[in-house]
Formats: sequence, structure tokens, C-alpha cells
Amino acid sequence: MKSVNKRFPLESDDRDNFEQIEEQSVSLENTSELPENEKRYRNLFESAHDLVYIHDLYGNYISVNQVCERIFGYTRAEALTMNIAQIVAPEHQDLVSQMLLQKKSGARQTVYEIDCIKKNGERITLEINSTGIFEKGRLAAVQGIARDITERKRAEKVLQNSETELRALFAAMPDVILVLDADGRYLKIAPTNAAPLYRPAEELIGKTLADVFPADTAAFFKSKISEALALGKSVHVEYCLPINEEIMWFAGTVSPMENDSVIWVARNVTEHRQAEEALYRSEEKYRKLFENANDLIYTHDLQGNFTSLNRAGEMITGYGREEALQMNISAVVAPESLEKARQMTAAKIEGKPPTAYELEIISKDGRKISLELSTSLIFHDNVPIGVQGIGRDITQRKRAEEALKMSERRYRFLSEGIMHQVWTARPNGKLDYVNRRTLDYFGRSLEQLLDDGWKDMVHPDDLEKSVARWKQSLATGEHYEVEFRLRRRDGTYRWYLARATAGLDSSGNIVNWFGTNTDINDKKTAEAKLNHFALHDTLTKLPNRAEFMNHLKSAIRQKSVDEKFRFAVLFLDLDRFKLINDSLGHVVGDQLLVGIAKRLKACVRPSDTVARLGGDEFTILLSNTGSIDEVSEVAERLQRALAKPFKFSNYEVFTSASIGITISDNAAHCHPEDYLRDADAAMYRAKESGKARFEIFDQKMHVSNVNLLQLETDLRHAVERREFEVFYQPVVRLDDGKIREFEALIRWRHPKRGLIAPIEFIEIAEETGLIIPIGEWILAEACRQTAEWQKSFPDYAALPISVNLSAKQLLYPLLVGRIAEILNRTGLNAEHLKLEVTESTVMGNCETSQSVLAQLHALGISLSTDDFGTGYSSLSYLHRFPFERLKIDRSFVGEMDQNKKSEEIVRSILMLGQNLSIETVAEGIETERQLKQLRELGCQLGQGYLFSRPIDARAAEQFLRKNVPMPVGSAPPLSPLGEYAENYIKVENLQ
Repeated sequence: MKSVNKRFPLESDDRDNFEQIEEQSVSLENTSELPENEKRYRNLFESAHDLVYIHDLYGNYISVNQVCERIFGYTRAEALTMNIAQIVAPEHQDLVSQMLLQKKSGARQTVYEIDCIKKNGERITLEINSTGIFEKGRLAAVQGIARDITERKRAEKVLQNSETELRALFAAMPDVILVLDADGRYLKIAPTNAAPLYRPAEELIGKTLADVFPADTAAFFKSKISEALALGKSVHVEYCLPINEEIMWFAGTVSPMENDSVIWVARNVTEHRQAEEALYRSEEKYRKLFENANDLIYTHDLQGNFTSLNRAGEMITGYGREEALQMNISAVVAPESLEKARQMTAAKIEGKPPTAYELEIISKDGRKISLELSTSLIFHDNVPIGVQGIGRDITQRKRAEEALKMSERRYRFLSEGIMHQVWTARPNGKLDYVNRRTLDYFGRSLEQLLDDGWKDMVHPDDLEKSVARWKQSLATGEHYEVEFRLRRRDGTYRWYLARATAGLDSSGNIVNWFGTNTDINDKKTAEAKLNHFALHDTLTKLPNRAEFMNHLKSAIRQKSVDEKFRFAVLFLDLDRFKLINDSLGHVVGDQLLVGIAKRLKACVRPSDTVARLGGDEFTILLSNTGSIDEVSEVAERLQRALAKPFKFSNYEVFTSASIGITISDNAAHCHPEDYLRDADAAMYRAKESGKARFEIFDQKMHVSNVNLLQLETDLRHAVERREFEVFYQPVVRLDDGKIREFEALIRWRHPKRGLIAPIEFIEIAEETGLIIPIGEWILAEACRQTAEWQKSFPDYAALPISVNLSAKQLLYPLLVGRIAEILNRTGLNAEHLKLEVTESTVMGNCETSQSVLAQLHALGISLSTDDFGTGYSSLSYLHRFPFERLKIDRSFVGEMDQNKKSEEIVRSILMLGQNLSIETVAEGIETERQLKQLRELGCQLGQGYLFSRPIDARAAEQFLRKNVPMPVGSAPPLSPLGEYAENYIKVENLQ
């Protein structure tokens, strides 16, 4: 659940009213105590279809009904921990604030719409109707009803878009669209182009056809309406009208509608009719010429519709004249020629001179006919209205030309084939002919190459394979194909692809072999490069992971057949490479990787394999190696080589590597991945042990890794199942043993392993990020428990609680908001919460830590530095952070009674705290002597086994209930609570 820090304004005087409203709301939860009328209202509240809610002036929900879960996806329990700002969309939060301010200004009711975010991230729109709840004349809270109007808003948007599109569609339409009733009365006129209307639209609505048109025209139109209504289907009509002193022709459709009305759609086809008339006059003029010509003569309009065709055209196309006049040129012209015909027509319309061209048409019986066409435009009043053309059938001529082209193509292919090395052989495989190109390539005479002379030209490594394949083809008659290298006249070799096919007689016997050799050297070179790039790192030119695994597979196979064969796998990970890359740039980083690759190769034998897996990881396969000592010597040699500085331009770079080693004698793996995994595990052990070193894998590492993985899996389930518990260790005043506060310590109650100490799982939680939910849970539980104790025990009404923060928590961007929300939810005052951080935590990300700690300090939370004195800059960072307490590390306290230096360190820390007015606490007090020394040094607060081990909440509560000082004068038992506490404190090794 996302934490939001924003709160709506609340005056200080309103807090009492808010608390009263909250108490009233909480009391409603127990409906069994309500009067009958109130129960009915409560039932109405719960059964309402809309969300009913009450929130305080900060925006925190006080009461909501069950509809909350349906609308937002949050349960009522979740909603009652939330604020309006966590639900309202960011762009509408100012509006909510304005509505709240209006209520504070006296407005009794506000109605508005806002967008909200559901639990699953979905956006919804709500209509809010809210009123103020006033106590003593002042606004104390807000109650409201929220209705989900998301679907309504979407429908309105769709309707609005639909209406806009419809208006645009009508505006673009050239047709006239009318709605008339059975009597011919104008009911509606669509807002289309008004130019073709007989009268303006406003003059037509409400009038009948008889009111507008002459009697015969009105009767004609009325008959079409009656016909459409009687038939129950659309009726087509053509007519002309005098409009603006011009005769306009229309093609219309009358379609029946409900309630005895029709929709009349009419289109202005005047230009089309005029074009038809012009074409008809032109056709009359040239009809005799058309009919007597031997060539195909035709006309068509600018849309390609045929308007005339002569008798020769009928004979050529196979279509009768009446059929043709119903067709478009697209139905006759072959698809591949159609675009050309259209381009020629367009060119003529643009004014380009007529040109003859060729195209193909499809006759009625499906034959392709080639035509040579000459076309020109038909004009009417200087406006082109169609095309006339003359076509000559050139099909026979085209076929002859195509046959000639095919013949020429065959000879051209033959000529191109001769560019290869061409040869023939007798049935026994002896060469009997080679072409000139073959002789020129080898620089030998025909006599030197015939028979088996060609074998001398084949590369020795390829000869056996090529001869064996040739013999197989001779014996079976199969197609011969092989790749080999042939020696050129200058002594160099090039790759060729040899192919040969057997020539058979009518009985199927081989009478000859026909073959070619094709130069594929460039292709083979390109393939070799591609293979190299696929198996090698482009930066260092070393083998990549895939190639390294191939080498490792070969080593495993060799070991399986030779028991004496031994190999080793080294896994190298550079130390501090990211720092070098980030500070000096990727160019220097790449140069460093190249330099390291060269040094690694120089440290091993040519038979060994050095590879780059990626990033700053390298692997080495030591093939046929010796004993463990010899492998260790190689690792040390590698470390010495990498320890020398690298110099790049103006930089001198130092680096080292952590090396993990696995030796084949120590494993019986069958898969290369297993060896690489073991070497990787050993490398991590080397890195954890201090870097710049090597470790040899043993089985314990594998078992440890498996156990670690299982622990991580269990830890993830533990978060889901809430298997954690909070234990509490008291911090006491050393002068009188009184409990000053508790420190919260987490424990994991594993279902199989029992209670687990944090030292076993906190590091895993940090690495996996699980520390965030775990840390938030322990903080919330500790705050809740402490607030409960404060209420239950008056003597401890100001009891503080200390909780540790990890590095991941400190860097969590929502940390401050979550802590504030927890304090608000649990009711714990911020000044009673103490957060502890270690020096390494804050110094690892100094600027971020400083900002976060400042925000926590501003909330009133007390900050402590834990394990003080163990870091490298303890004194330098105290003045930079708002620490109010130093906790002296247990390592110094534990050595006080044995090591004088430890006592002096403790003395110095106590003096430092006194001089800086910072409170000090000594950790790990276990003996009376340590307690006495700390008292003498002036230490006021401490904790440790001398007083109590970490205990569960029930045992801690007994401490508070007894309210007695801790034993500080004699060694205590396990706990000052006697037998009762011993039942709960079985955790001796969990501190």
C-alpha cells in the first residue's frame, strides 16, 4: 500500500473534535449495542450501493462502508489506515483541498467529480456529495457519499465523439438526404451540401411536396414514396430539376423507415449525364469508321467505363457490344497492365502529347491478347470527358519476339555457366575435358589435368574427403557435391564447390559426368568470420561463454575416456571494476579489460583457454594440468600479473581479481555448467574473504550454497506467512537498575528449524530486498506494543522503544512517509521512537543518509549510532548527522576487564559523548566487573545478558508489571523473573 505524506489542513483546536468523531465512528462497529433505529441506519449504511465515508480534516478515513472494497479494491480495514491523498489522483488533490477549505469557510455541502486510483492501479471517476460535521460550531470532520460514474463518463465521451464524427460526416457528404412522411411532408433535412436543394432547408421543413413542386413533379415524387412503403424496400429514381436557372440531374434512392416515413438520398449526376450525351454525339460522328475498321476501336469515360466498341473489338475481345458497354476497362485489361493504362490516361489529361504503347488484355475465353494502342482524349466544351483508342492485335508478333528472347536467354545462361570451371569425366571418373577458365586458374596444360591429374591441385586436408565422395557417386550414380580448396597458379588456395551430374543413355547407363567448380572462397571467409564473431568476445577477442563451454565439454569428454587426464576451471571476477568504470569512463574500462585479457593469456599455456564471460568476469580452462599445488601456482601468477599497474593515457589504474577454482579431481560432473557453477561459488568465497585472493572449491561450499538458497526461499515464505516475532531487550539505568527503554530485536520462528537468530537471515534479507517489508513490520509491531504498554502501565507512560534501521531501509524512498504513517496508526509519539543506524550504513551513501536522517529528526524521532567506534571515520561523521545517542560496541565492553586499551577506548567514547552532550549506552554487559567499571567511568545506560537476554513481549510485560530494578549487585539468573521467565527465554544464542 503506497504511503503518502500529504495531509489536508487541520487546525490545532480541531484535534479534540476529531478524536470525538473517531471514537463515535469506532463505537458504531459494535452494532449489538445500538438502539433499534440506529441499527436500521447502520444496516442502511452498510447496504448502500454508493460509498459512504467519514474522514477527519487531515483526510484520514474514520469510517467507511463495505462498498469501499467493491469500488477501490481495499478492505475496510485497509481503508481505515489510509488517507484521501493515497486514493485521489494527483491532478485532483488540489480540488479536494479546495472543497475542504470551502467547508471550513462555512459551506455546508459540496458536490464535485474527481478521479481516483484503485488498489490495482485502475483509474475511476467518482461523483462526491459531501457535508461537514460540526462540533460546537467548528468543522470537526467530513462525511460524504461517493458514486462510481466511470462508465457514465465513458459513455458520455463516446456519445460526444460519435456526434462530432456524425456532424463531420454529414458536412463532407455531397448528397441530399431528406426524411419525408407518407404524405410527402418534409420531416428532416440532413446538414449536407445545401447547393443541390430545390429551396433552402428552412423553407422546406413542415411543407409537403405539393407545396414546393409543380403538381406533376410532386405527384411523381409522391408515387415513389408510396412505392417504397408498399414494397418495403428501396426504390431508385432519376429526375431533373431547375435549380439556380440550371437543369440538374439527380440519381436517388427512396428507402422505407418506421412510422410510414422514408429517407430520400439524392446525388447530383449532372456532369455524368452531360458526359454521356457528349460521348453519344461523338459516337454518331464516327460510327461508320468504327464499324468498318480492322483494328479494335473503342471509347470509355474518365472512370474507365466503356461507352463504345466496334465490330473488330467484339471479334478480338470475344465480348458482345452490349456486354462490353456494361464493363469497365479494369475487367478487360490484364492486371499487370492496368496501372500502365491508367498512367497513360492521366498523362493525356495533364496535357502530354499522345504516344503509342503496348498492353495486354484478357479475352472472354481467358486468352491473353497483346495490343498496340494509340489513344487520345475526348473533349466537350474543352473539358476532357473520355478516351478514344485504336488497338492493333500484335499477339503473334509478341510470341515470336518472346521465343527469340527465350532462345537468347538460354545461350546467355550457357555463357554465364562457362564462367565457372567446367569439366567432364568418363564413367570411370577419369577427366576427359576441362574448359579454358580451369586451365587458366591452375596454370597447367590439359594433359596435366586429365585423368587423375586434378587430385594434385586439391588441398591435402581436403583430398581424402573429396576422393571418397567421388568414388561413392561413381558407384551409385548419385549427384556429386563437395567443398574443397584448390591450389591456384600462384600457390594460394581458394575454396570451391564441386558439383557433377551423371549423363545417362536411354537404358539408364552412365555415359559421362558433367561437372562445374564454383568459387565460394568469399562465402567461406564470411562464414568463418561470422563463426568467429559468434564464439568470441568482440572487445577482447577472447572466446565467449559459448566457445568456453565447448572447450569445457571437450575436456569433460576426454576425462571420461582417460582417467589420468586432469583439468581445472578458474573463475575470475575483477575487484572494484565498477568504480573504475564509473569514475574513469567506459573507454578506460574497455582498455582495462583488453589489457587484462592480454595478461591472462600471457600467464597460461597456448593449450589453455582464456575466455570472457561478460562484464568483468573471465574464465580459464587449464587443460591437462598437474596437482592442486600447480594450479595454485598458476592462480598466484595471475594475481601477480594483475597487481601490476595498467597505464592508459594520463591514468595509472590498479586492479585485482577474486579467483575461484574447481579441479576435475574434486568433482564428477557431466555438464560444463556444473564446473562453472562450482568455480563461481569458490570465487564468491574468495571475494567474501577479502578479495584479491583465490579459493579452491570443496563440497562444503556447494552444500552451503544449497542451504543458503533454501533459506532464501523459506525467508520469502516467512514474509508471506508472518513467521517473525519481536523480542525485547531492556536498556537500564546503571545506577539503580531501572528499565529506561526496550530495544526491539527480530526473531524468525521457522516451522522446522525453530527460532532463528537475525545473524542467519538479515544479510539475505538485505540482498533480496525483503528487509523492506520485514523492517516495516518490526517497526510497526514494536510501536504498537510500546503504545499499548504506555497505556497499560502508568509508570511507563513515556517508555521509549529502539529499532534498528538497515542500509536498504535508509535508502528506501518512502521510508519517512511509512514511519510517519506507522506512528499515526499506532498512536506512538515520535519522541518515544529511537532509530539506530550503524556508521557503515550512513557512510555508504552519505548524502542520501544525511537527508533522510534530517527528515526523521524533523519528525521528532531520536537517532542513535550503533556499534560506535568500529568504523573508519567515527569522529568525522558525528557532527554531520543529528545523532542524540552513541551505543558503545560490545567488542570494547567485552574486553574491558581483560584489555586496558579497550577500557581506555570506552573511557574516550564516554568523554566524547559528555563533551558533545550526546547520550551513551554500553552494549554487551555480561559481568559484574564490567558493570562496576562502567559505573566508575560514568556510564549511565547499558544493556546485556547481566540484566536480561532478549525476551518475548509477554516476558517483557512482566518486567514492567513488577516495576522493580534489575539486579545490579550480584550475578543474576537467566532472568530476574524467576521460573516464569525461564519458560520464555530459551534463546541463549540469539543475541
